[in-house]
Order: sequence, then structure tokens, then C-alpha cells
Amino acid sequence: MQKLIQFIVIVVLFSAVGYFLYTWSGAILTVVTIGAEIMALVIVVRLLLWDQRNTTSKIAWVAAVFVLPVLGVVLYLFFGRNPQNRIFTANQIKEKEKLIDAVHNLPINQSDKEVPELSKSLYALTDIRPVNGNKVTLLTNGSETFPAILAALREAQDHIHIQYYIYRQDDISTEIRDILIEKAKAGVTVRFMYDGMGSAHLKPEFLEPLKQAGATIHAYDPVRSIWIARTANLRNHRKMVVIDGQIGFTGGLNVGEEYRSNTPDFEVWRDTHVKIEGPGIIELQESFLTDWVYMENRAGAADEYISKAGIARYLNPKPAEEADDWVQIVYGGPYDKEKWVRDAMLDLMDSAKKSVWIASPYFVPDEESLAVIRRVSMSGIDVRVIIPGKGDRGVSFYGSNAYIETMIDAGAKMYSYRDDSFIHAKLMLVDGERAAVGTANFDIRSFRLNHELMVFLYNRSDAIVKMERDFNADFLESHLYTKAEMTSKSRTKRMRETLANLLSPIL
Repeated sequence: MQKLIQFIVIVVLFSAVGYFLYTWSGAILTVVTIGAEIMALVIVVRLLLWDQRNTTSKIAWVAAVFVLPVLGVVLYLFFGRNPQNRIFTANQIKEKEKLIDAVHNLPINQSDKEVPELSKSLYALTDIRPVNGNKVTLLTNGSETFPAILAALREAQDHIHIQYYIYRQDDISTEIRDILIEKAKAGVTVRFMYDGMGSAHLKPEFLEPLKQAGATIHAYDPVRSIWIARTANLRNHRKMVVIDGQIGFTGGLNVGEEYRSNTPDFEVWRDTHVKIEGPGIIELQESFLTDWVYMENRAGAADEYISKAGIARYLNPKPAEEADDWVQIVYGGPYDKEKWVRDAMLDLMDSAKKSVWIASPYFVPDEESLAVIRRVSMSGIDVRVIIPGKGDRGVSFYGSNAYIETMIDAGAKMYSYRDDSFIHAKLMLVDGERAAVGTANFDIRSFRLNHELMVFLYNRSDAIVKMERDFNADFLESHLYTKAEMTSKSRTKRMRETLANLLSPIL
């Protein structure tokens, strides 16, 4: 009887709402339209007079709210807020500063090898030191990456820190989770963090066995209400694993079967990760822990890691045996006043004497980045860029294609990776001697909106030699665009690319 009453009440309510909307739909539409236009005007005034973001982004948002007032206003409220205006708690600010200051004041034993010249500039720019005494291994595709991660996880003795933008619920993600459960039950400290938007599909029941085993789990900035949806466009795109403070992994691969080329969407998922053994991972650990204390959001959250015992446990990586690679890890995000990751990558590009080779799934540079890469190319440097021949997201794919012609005009060589596959690697190789590999795409989202991390490598190490070999193999698998192809594009394709280019600052 109670269920019948509930059903009747629901039917009556839906009928009443339907009648109201039908009767007053014209008036409601008018009010909504006028309200949206007023809001659009307020947003435009705010953008032009008080907002400190770059001019291109302002113009894109002004166009969006004027051309599509209702939709544009809604998109701005969810995705357009300037991250510099976000307010953090006193605990989040204090604990993060304590942690960073403690790490940057730690003494690091260095060999007497000469410090790479570029690393000095990046140190001055970011306050992040270059560190030698490392063994760096470049891991090509999921076939090399996941076996290396699984093997290292099984050997963990003290702690595992794991963070991903996307963590699926499939075979490889279950295998990793089950190892973490086994380790947590054996007394290893497991801290597991995933992005609240990128892994929004991750269900509590999938993580519950890990939680029950003793692991601590955080979703980074989950979108659970309209109020906190203002962070929906500001995501943590980092991917990393740190084991016992001695071994670290980072790069382009998230956790999912597509990263093992085991889904029907793409024949090959081309990606690159890096394994670091040695003191270079101290910044990898710092990056994870700053995100962790931010999510903990409590007084004293950093104390465990910066106490004498904590430093010995978490922040005391030993030099790798029979290896002396240089590593400099730069990380940053939307709330930083400067764009550390982007500017470090531009410094790397600007150091070129012979060549700059880039692989990126999304090539949507901001004004500064486009100006630098075109200038480098026009200066006679061998600039080559590989982007996907088949995209995984329509708007971003057309946004990347919109820049092909201007790059060709500057003398660059633009390649599209095979049409049946997807290149997701985030790589830059300069003069065959210096390189960057990590989580940041060559696009506005990674440069301005995401939390990202890049590993800078020097002195033609084994990892750089392998990266050069991979690039040459990828060029052979790719199509070289020509100017004739650009001028013969259909009007429909040009229109799509023009629209995507207009929206690129807010993609």
C-alpha cells in the first residue's frame, strides 16, 4: 500500500511540473534568456577589467558567452573560473609550504660531474635542482611499462605511493589493485590517489577491498556538487608510482587495457613511460606528497614526512648502482603564478642547435608556445612534430590539425601517426642530447589548466638514445603532411578546424 501511495505522489508531482512548464514555458524561456544575457555581460566585464589570464583565453570566453549566451554562461560557471582566484584552507597552504621547504633544504650528495648547462637555467626558473646518480630506463608502450611496474610493486618493502589521472576497472587495473591489497596486508604502507574527474567511473566497491586491507585512498578534487564543480576543468593529470622512496615511474600511461593495446578503438596505443632509480625521484615523491597533504587538509599533515624519521623513510633515495644519469623533475599546476612546466619545456626547445622532435597526442599551443616553436623552426632548426592520425577526442583532434599549416609555413615537418593507432606519448628530444618525458601534452590544457609533471634528461644517456631510436621508428610509421594537402582541405574540414582553433584556449 505504501509503494502505491508513493507511486501516486510521484505521478501527481510529475504531472504538476509538466503542466506548469507547458503553461509558462514562454515566460520561463524569456526570463532564462534575459538572465543569461545579463550574466554574460557581467562575465565579459569581469574578464576585461579584472581577470589576469592571457588575452587569447579572454577573447575565447567572450565569444562563447556572446554567441551562445545560455550555454556559454553555464560553461563559464563550471569551467571558466580563473584558477588564480581559488581560495585554499590555511592547512592546505601551510602544510604544502612546510613540505616543499623541507625537501628543497635537504642536502643532496652529488658527484664531481659538471652540471648540464640547461639544468642551471631550469633550476633558476623553477628552484628544482638537477640530480645525478640515477639510473633512468625509458619504457616503450604498455608492453614494457606494466611488467616493470608490476615487478617493482611485488618487491615493495616499506611503502607504495600511486597516483593516476585515469584508473580503469579492467584486467590490468585489477591486477595492480590485487598486488596493492597483498602488500597492504603484509604491512606495506599503501597510499592510493586518483583524479576525481578522470577516474569518475571508479566505483567504491572496486576500491573497498583495498581500503579494507589498510590502504589510504583519496580522490583528487572530486566533483560531487554544483559548488565544487568550479574545479571540474582543473584536473590532476599526473601519473606516478613511487616505491620505498627508491624507485619511481611516471610518463604518459594511465592504468587501463587501452594502454596495453587491448581495446578495439586503436590497433596500437603508442606511449612512453620512464623508470627512475636513484636520488632523482625525490621530486617525484615531493609532487605526490604535496598533493596528498592537500587532500588530507588537516594541521600537521606534512609532519610525518619531514620529521627526522620521515625524511629517512620517504625522502632519502640512494644513488643507483653503476649509473650516474642526470634527472631534473619539474611539476606544476593551475594555481601556480608561473607556468613552470610549460616554461621549462620552452627553455629546452630554445636550447636547440640542431633539432627539436616532439610527440604529443594534443598539439594546441598557446600564443607564447606557438611563437617559440615557429621561431625555432624558422631559424633553421630541424623541428618535427608527431600528432595522431586518428584522434580519441573530436574537438582536440581538429584543434591540433588547425596548427599544421602554420607550422609547415614556418618550415617544420608535421607528421600524423598511423590512422589505425593512437600516439599518446609526451616527448621532446633536442639535439639528440637533452629530452623531456612525462605527463604534459603540448597544449593549453597541460600548460595552464592541469597539474602536470615532466622529467628532464641530459647528456645523451641510454634513455635519450632509446628515445631517439623510438622517434625514428615512429617517423617511419607516420605520414608527413604537405602544403598541398593543407590547401586542398574541404570547406567542412576547414570549418571544423577553425571552430576548434577558436575554442582552443578553453579546450
